[in-house]
Formats: sequence, C-alpha cells, structure tokens
Amino acid sequence: MKKMLVFLLVTFVAISCFAQSRFDNEFYFRMGYSSPSWQQFGGEESDWNGASKFGVVGEIGTIFMFKKIPLPENMAVGLDVDYLTFCYNQFSDNSNDLDLGTLRFDSKIGPSFTFSPVKDLAFDAYVKADIAWVTATALVYDGNTDDADAYANIGTFGVSTGVNFRYKILMLGIEYNTISPELENVDDDSDFLSIWGNSDKSPLPCLNFTIGLSF
Repeated sequence: MKKMLVFLLVTFVAISCFAQSRFDNEFYFRMGYSSPSWQQFGGEESDWNGASKFGVVGEIGTIFMFKKIPLPENMAVGLDVDYLTFCYNQFSDNSNDLDLGTLRFDSKIGPSFTFSPVKDLAFDAYVKADIAWVTATALVYDGNTDDADAYANIGTFGVSTGVNFRYKILMLGIEYNTISPELENVDDDSDFLSIWGNSDKSPLPCLNFTIGLSF
C-alpha cells in the first residue's frame, strides 16, 4: 500500500507539470450521512438483535485535473485528494442497553475519471487509498460513559471507491469505504476488539452519502 501511495504521488507530480483546458481543479467540502454496514466488527444483521444505527461524515479535498492528456474534450483524469475526512458510526442496542460508537479521522488519495456530457454537469468516478490516522471505538453500557470500554488504533490503510455528481458548484457523492484497524484496548495492550471475528482486526465498512460545494 505504501508503494502504491508513492507511485500515485510521483505520477501526479510528473503529469501535472504538463500544461485539458475545459476542466479546472475542483476544491470541495461536503457533509452527509454515513451508513455503517451490519458487517462491521465481523458480524451480520442478525447478530445485532434489532439494533439501530446511524452515522455522519464530512470531508474536504481537491480533485487535481491532469492537463494536456490526449482525451476527448469532455473527459479528464486527475488525482482526488481528501486532506481530512471524519466519520462517526454508531450502533444502539436497546435490548442490551449498549451503544457502540466509532470515530475516525482519515486522509485519502487516488486516481479519478471525470465525464462532462454538457456544460456545468460532470460525473467523477474514483478509487482511493485511505489512511486512517486515528480510529477510536467506545462501548458504553447503560449510558454510563465512566464505565465505557475504549479501543484505539493509529495508522491503518483501507480503500474507498465512489462517484460524484457535480452541477455547477453543487456536489453530491456516494462512496463505499472499507478499513480494518486493530483496535487495541487503551487499558490492556493484549486485548483487541473483534466482536464476532477470530482476528485482531475489526472490519469497519460503511456507505457514505454526501452533499456539498465544489469550486
């Protein structure tokens, strides 16, 4: 994964030195709803016993458009860079009086392809390497945060794929994100959170729907 990131950065620097006049770089910021998968922590929907779930996500970044590449004038390739993404997912199991929340701060980078069928309208498809700088999960019992079990991880790699819809400055997005950190108990470095799995890693897939501005 590290080699892939280095390759992407080198490719970006090399190609961006060329001087696709129809497309400019797109700076964006957006927020929205994050739907955690029932497969988080290695489980299935039946394992949650009717628990409810929700989440929020926000991100800020830039799509750097590569210029002078021999493509039709309504197409472009670029590098999509999320400088910072935050994502919070929560499950609430009322039958067991348990809330499980996960907060993550990431950066993402990867190639994108843009198609603009008409002026002011564009679609972006991308795949990005995801670097989760910090991931923290808390298990809160009976609403008592003082007795919560806390787990954390620093530095994990994952993958995000998605599509953007852009009309003038309006930007809508849908993204599937998957990452599997080793969440270590902050009070016991031999204890890792994997509720239904047999691994020290905790899969945290989610589907994000966002709205924002790009300009």
